[in-house]
Amino acid sequence: MIKALFILGLFVAGTFAGLAIPQKESVNFSPEKFVKALQKFVHNDATKGIACSVCTLAIDGIRNMIENGKEDVEIEDWVIKVCKNYKIEQDYVCEHIVRIFSDEIIYVLERSLFTSGEICGAFVSDCGVSENPLNDEWPFEIPGNKPPVKPWPIVKNPKKTMRVLHLTDIHVDRDYAVGSEANCGHEKLINTDYFCCRDYPSDRFEIKKKSDVEAGYWGSPYNCDIPLYTFINALEHISSTEKFDYIIVTGDLEAHDIFDYTRDKTTFNMKNLTSYLNEYFPNTPIYQTLGNHEGVPMDAVASRANMDPEDYAKRGPQWLYNSAADAWKRDLPSTTQQTIKRTGSYATKAFDKLKIVSINTIYCSMFNMYNYLNQTDPDGTLAWLTNELVESEANGEKVHIITHIPAGDDYCLKGYSFNFYKIVNRFENTISAIFTGHTHNDHFEVFYDEADDTKRPTNVIWIAPSLTTYSFSNPAYRVYTIDGDYDDSSFTVLEAQTYFTELEKHKTKADKLDWKLEYTHTIDYAMPDLSPASFHDLIGRFVKSDALFGDFYFRYYRHQNGKQYEKKAGLICDMKSARSYDKKNFCPV
Repeated sequence: MIKALFILGLFVAGTFAGLAIPQKESVNFSPEKFVKALQKFVHNDATKGIACSVCTLAIDGIRNMIENGKEDVEIEDWVIKVCKNYKIEQDYVCEHIVRIFSDEIIYVLERSLFTSGEICGAFVSDCGVSENPLNDEWPFEIPGNKPPVKPWPIVKNPKKTMRVLHLTDIHVDRDYAVGSEANCGHEKLINTDYFCCRDYPSDRFEIKKKSDVEAGYWGSPYNCDIPLYTFINALEHISSTEKFDYIIVTGDLEAHDIFDYTRDKTTFNMKNLTSYLNEYFPNTPIYQTLGNHEGVPMDAVASRANMDPEDYAKRGPQWLYNSAADAWKRDLPSTTQQTIKRTGSYATKAFDKLKIVSINTIYCSMFNMYNYLNQTDPDGTLAWLTNELVESEANGEKVHIITHIPAGDDYCLKGYSFNFYKIVNRFENTISAIFTGHTHNDHFEVFYDEADDTKRPTNVIWIAPSLTTYSFSNPAYRVYTIDGDYDDSSFTVLEAQTYFTELEKHKTKADKLDWKLEYTHTIDYAMPDLSPASFHDLIGRFVKSDALFGDFYFRYYRHQNGKQYEKKAGLICDMKSARSYDKKNFCPV
């Protein structure tokens, strides 16, 4: 819904332009950031009544144009005109953002059962009715009874261990320009859609140079993605220093120029970047999952159940699923092709007693407008996951789940997140690890029995740091030591080591990148093991020790320039909240 409201927000912001909205300073590029700023305004008691009226008028206006037979292009032209006239965004962004996203938004508004008040209630408090589309829950039954809980295995002397590489959020920018402005910005009302470290034509973008920070050769820890050769350098380094039992890549290969996404470009990038992975790791299985930036438009993945076959053929993600199936086929059995081409997910046996389950979490994205036609288990993904877990439970297998969006992130819709939480707790004896990315930061989320953080911790989501520098971070990757593969292996994570490179020390081509160990989880956090209980204990120690939390906070960004807007209490709450839109439950104060 928020992605839709980013476009609808152009209407809202256009009207707000005359209402003395404070100018928003340059922050990280993304529709999410815009919406958070807009939410701050619309939740203000002094202004939210105006915001509600403006929002409902904007949506009613679009729907009125639709009902009066206006062509999509006429609606688009009107939004673009508002955007440009009020200088809400760069003219180029106004034009391209609207053209890219409008088809999806108009399609959903034509068919959505939500009223304008309900839609606006998603981000304006006390607007319309109390029903908030973001908070829709839907029933989900898990077959079978839960077996007796087995204590989390604490493996002190494993018979054998595996090494697993985790790459996430690579975000290669093929138009990265050395020497261009890294800390760019511009004076526009919304000012969210700027993306730095590029040589933009002057007739396309007006770049305000704030500090004349030149983009370094290998990358820049600002609102920039990494050049292709930095990705290749990382692969060269990693492949030359260690051998792995398998590799996981948890989505988002595309750059952040969402205003210029095309299906052809995404298909090429997926195949091309996977070919580099295959080249540097010719004999190592690589398991990938889709990221929300693989969608075109971003996050746009429709469910078959939400539209007729003709519409699905036109706007559905079949092209994306076919591209993924083709790009990933080297390391997957042919039996996975059908599932990938249907839902973008798959399950495969990495070892005799270890199953890898890759879940397409774009189906949980709040930015996926198609979810608002019907949020209930899009394409039966969670039902399919449950069946895979039932099968593994019966066969005495362990399961590693790889996804892109962490279930506890509010980017993931509440209904999906709550049901995923139920699944994880139901199969706590079977799921031995959950690996994700998406946030670009280095953190984790803990599951608890009965979703109560005073009760027993049941599992952990590992949220790995990004290889991209976006935003204000240094590139990083992670290596896990995992128990196995031998009879009765637990396949749990025994150790995690995070590596990074400091780009400020390598600004020219001659400054060879120095990839180094940033920290080792059990050593630097003084953890006896990496069980859910130990992570729960770590959270408690973060609460008590500002110094320990400070170490975590630096690692969160891998950079001293990391934005300081997060508060300690909020980040600690996030660690306990593996369910989205449930912070009041885990952090009532």
